[in-house]
Amino acid sequence: MRVGQINQRAVNWHQESGGVQWIEQRWLPHRFGQVVSLDPEEVAIAIETMQVRGAPTIGATAAYGLALAWKVDRGRFFNFWLPRFRSTRPTAVNLFHACDAMQFCAEENPALKHMIDFADAYAEAEVSANKRIGEIMAGLLAVGERRILTHCNAGWLAAVDWGTATSGIYHLAHAGEKPFVWVDETRPRLQGARLTAWELNQEGVDCRIQADGAAAWMMAQGKVDAIVVGADRVAANGDVANKIGTYGLSLAAREHGIPMYVAAPTSTFDVGCPTGFDIPIEQRDDNEVLHVDGVDVFGQLQEVSIAASGVSANNPAFDVTPFANVTAIINESGLWKP
Repeated sequence: MRVGQINQRAVNWHQESGGVQWIEQRWLPHRFGQVVSLDPEEVAIAIETMQVRGAPTIGATAAYGLALAWKVDRGRFFNFWLPRFRSTRPTAVNLFHACDAMQFCAEENPALKHMIDFADAYAEAEVSANKRIGEIMAGLLAVGERRILTHCNAGWLAAVDWGTATSGIYHLAHAGEKPFVWVDETRPRLQGARLTAWELNQEGVDCRIQADGAAAWMMAQGKVDAIVVGADRVAANGDVANKIGTYGLSLAAREHGIPMYVAAPTSTFDVGCPTGFDIPIEQRDDNEVLHVDGVDVFGQLQEVSIAASGVSANNPAFDVTPFANVTAIINESGLWKP
């Protein structure tokens, strides 16, 4: 997708340096910048600290990070680097699929170029799936006024390119349609306000940022035609783990008769996980809730406290939406059924 008029991807192999390059998502929307690393530990830390985030992008980043580990520390690939990358985030299953794929490739003791090509192919498969999801989703969204509500960032930053939830929106826009998007800010890390709205603006898609708590009221007023979200893991029975707040949206959507779609490539499905109750939910640091950062009037990035001193917080990163609350789950093959 575009930044200015230049096509970018969330993560890629950096040919010039022989390392991994990613967009530093924590700097957005105030600054666009890319990081290049020749150290697989820095790539692992980038996943842990949400420099890169979003299930498909996490998987692709792990694939590239493991290709880099094969380059610089092949002797510890199996006993150190595979466990290291698998430990970076617990909920997004794409991470584990990517690690399994790279392990399978490494067991053949390939040349470095083959490992890099394999990581590239993994990322390219995600992009291809996301594009196809968008083609299918656009057909579902091409009704009414196309006032679409989304939560968190399931855009190209989260999915290497195209996005999952946003892919259908981008397809509509590229076809000359004029979708409108309600963008939930998505507390506590504000991925909607900081990332999704920035992406949509780059693509010229009309959108409005709203407080998470405004979503149900917009539905009640008849101002939402459809809800589209991504996923971090889909259980075998169709239960969906996604950014915290998604479950609440599903309840409001069901109450008001609004279709709620989940867009997720095959890499986000976990057939070994029976139900949503079996999905591990990441509990993140209190400070993400108790502090917020942004740019002040002088253009300087500042972190400020927004809670009383000494107060602790509860910060589950994800929740689980039961399949019964979902109108349809769309992957690259079409409408998925448990």
